[in-house]
Amino acid sequence: MALRIANNIAAMNTQRWLSVADAGMKKSLERLSSGYRINKAADDAAGLAISQSFRADIASFKVASRNTSEAAALLQVAEGGMDQIGNMLTRLKELATQAASANVGETERAKINSEATALTSEIDRIANSTKYGSTALLTGTFGASQTGALGAGTAGDGIIDDANDNIVYKFTFTGAGAAQVTALGSGVVEGDFTITQTAAGAFTIVNSGGTISETFTGSVTGTSVSFSNLGITIAVTAGTIDDAFSVASTTVVKFERTGLTSLNVANAATGTYDITQTAAGWVRIANSSGTASQLLQFQSATETLDFSVHNISFKLGTGFSNTTTEINLTQLTVSANTDATGNTFQVGAQNNSDNQISISIGGARTTDMSLDSLDLSTTSGAQSALDTIDSAISTLAGVRGDVGASMNRLAYASANLSTVIENVQAAESVIRDVDMASEMTDFTKNQILLQAGTAMLAQANMAPQQVLALFG
Repeated sequence: MALRIANNIAAMNTQRWLSVADAGMKKSLERLSSGYRINKAADDAAGLAISQSFRADIASFKVASRNTSEAAALLQVAEGGMDQIGNMLTRLKELATQAASANVGETERAKINSEATALTSEIDRIANSTKYGSTALLTGTFGASQTGALGAGTAGDGIIDDANDNIVYKFTFTGAGAAQVTALGSGVVEGDFTITQTAAGAFTIVNSGGTISETFTGSVTGTSVSFSNLGITIAVTAGTIDDAFSVASTTVVKFERTGLTSLNVANAATGTYDITQTAAGWVRIANSSGTASQLLQFQSATETLDFSVHNISFKLGTGFSNTTTEINLTQLTVSANTDATGNTFQVGAQNNSDNQISISIGGARTTDMSLDSLDLSTTSGAQSALDTIDSAISTLAGVRGDVGASMNRLAYASANLSTVIENVQAAESVIRDVDMASEMTDFTKNQILLQAGTAMLAQANMAPQQVLALFG
């Protein structure tokens, strides 16, 4: 009996070690075939969690690397458009130099001006059509987190704004009463408009060239009349419409460009700001709450005023006079720019500023460079144009310089991402991947143990046969 029990225990012990060797060999086969040390959470729960996080980051870093490449391509498209605009500015400088000289007659100067007009139109066409997908790049909206709109202040002095390019116009009313323009459409141009009351409740407005006209017929409220197609609504603030627009008289309204252009409120806080021209050569901007204001002095037209306290700047164009109060009591409204979404590029795996690059591209339209009123048809106009074009060349060079700096920054970001991807993959491999040499050694050992265990189990199973010798 003792011999039988001992033999059974030996067989069980051999079977247990055989199972251990078999499990070890299966584990080695799994690791060698998959290439991973961790194939399921039970293999190494902590290691699996860490390596899974690394894998997600690696995938994110690879997409971020593509983002930097696409961002660089976007900037290259913008730079290509500005390159051609720069060539046209050089040509405009040549034309202005030629037109400013007395050896050029009026007829020749008119032809020079025609070419200059064509070039400025092409500058606007290129600036408006340079896009990456559906995103405009050279209109001044890409990267601007805020947008601003100028309009008449609460005092109602008649200063209004063309919403398309933020050019401020001075409004002059020569009717019997005092009036204010409360709206202005994009079809309105600089110059005189004549308003005539043709009958009771009927008014016609026409520009001096006779190319723009509209008729209002309907119920007159007594204080305002609206020409909806042109976007002009004239509200009489003293008297009534009948007093101001009598049948026997003609009323003239004049829209005179002051030259305030290139409004930049990209980093300004949302809200309203009051602009006051306190005296000749001095301009103040204050927020609506009155908690912050800044006063700046300017010397001449074409000068850019930078109100750093508010992060607001604009340029005084050639039509601006520093001896009058043309922008006094103008109000500026700053709001979120809905057209600027998508100017932040994700170049990392986390949602914070250190993993993002925000890029802005300045405008390259004629209004952005104060070229919209360029006139080479006269000697004096051509001479003034030389300064204007020099300023435009400087403005464009600044925008191109910003784009170039952003491209270099993206190149460094891309190189860093390549290094990060390589190093994080190596770190993840140390945790997750199998050591092939070590695992092959274990596999060979377990294979030998399995073969030996099988042989020993056969021997253990044969041991009970020795009991038969007792019957001999």
